[in-house]
Parts: sequence; structure tokens; C-alpha cells
Amino acid sequence: MADRLRGDSRLNLVVMLAIAMAALGVLPIAASSYAGGANRAASDAVVAGAEKLIMQAGQSDPVDTKKIYQAMDKLHEALRIDPRNDSAYVDLGFCYGVLRDGDHAISMYRTATDLNPSGSNFIELADVYLRVGDSEDALLAANAGIIKDPRNARLYNAKGMALNDLQRFGEAEEAWEKALKLNPKLRVAQVNLDSLNGGPSGRGSIVKHPQQAPASPTH
Repeated sequence: MADRLRGDSRLNLVVMLAIAMAALGVLPIAASSYAGGANRAASDAVVAGAEKLIMQAGQSDPVDTKKIYQAMDKLHEALRIDPRNDSAYVDLGFCYGVLRDGDHAISMYRTATDLNPSGSNFIELADVYLRVGDSEDALLAANAGIIKDPRNARLYNAKGMALNDLQRFGEAEEAWEKALKLNPKLRVAQVNLDSLNGGPSGRGSIVKHPQQAPASPTH
């Protein structure tokens, strides 16, 4: 549009037309922005429906995998509406975890952190690394999350678990103490610290974050 204004600036009529077109050009931008917000809202609504199915699946013993697959179909639908919906990727990661597909679970959580590098997303990534026994990447994820959200006690708890698995017990203790300083009510960190202080025999009883059905996150 600027090129058009420079090209025929001697002709008032052309200038006026260019200005009018520029003014009209603002409308598609605004409409696009509105559409993006509407897409996210519509996508989030589909994610909420998927999470209901996940909750229902968890109420069965064993887990109702048919409902898990139904939830995954909905989550893929949510991503077709808004490909940048990190919540959908988090929930897909959870579903793959339930199905014991660690590689795809990690891929989904990593995509979520790429789209939205929030503390809560890094907790999910660190946790899935811990579940598959990749302590080094779990530590990297926890530290990356702490940079984004330095007052998140759960990230320090995840850091402590990764350090414990790496047999860096002194640093693990510091991480759990930091978690409790930030949130004295974080029971899992206290349990882990007590287990560590119980000596070598207690180190095997470190409590990983329990895998719970996802809740709709607010980022």
C-alpha cells in the first residue's frame, strides 16, 4: 500500500483512492484478529468436551480406552479449529500417557511448551520425562519452567525428583526445601524431603507427581 502511495502521489484522485484502500485494509486485519479469538474460544469449547470424556474414562477400572480415543478425536478437532491451542496438546499428551505411548506423549507436551512456554506446561513436560525415566531432560524442563515461573513450587518439586533420580541428593534436598518455602502446603515435596532425609533406604520411595486427569488451564 505504501508503494502505491509513492507511485502516483502526483494525482490527488489516486492518492485519495490509495488512502481509502488503506483504511479498508485495516478491516481485514481486525476481522482476522477477531476470528483468531473466536477460533480459540471454539477450540477451547471442544477441549472442554474432550476433558469430560477423559474424566469419565478415568472413572472406569480399568480405564475406558474407548473414551480416551474419543477424547483424542475431539482434541484433534480442536486443533483443526485452532492449531495453536496448547491446551489441546497438553491433553493429547495426557491421553498418550494413559495409553502408555511415551514417545507421542513427550512430543505433545513439547509442542505445548513450544506454543506456550508457561510454567504449567513445563511441569507437564518435566513430569512425563520423569515417568519415562529420562531424568536429564526432566531436569532441563524443570529448569526452563523455573526461568519462566520462578515462584512455582511444583516446578521445584519436579526439579528435586529429577536430581534425586540423578543421585544428586544434596541438590534435590535444596530444590524440595525451595518448593516448601514457596508453598508450605505442597505435601508431595514434604513427603519427598522426608524420604530423602530417611537415608539411602528411603530414597527409593520418592513420590512422583500423581497422574491426574487434566483440568482446563488458564495461561
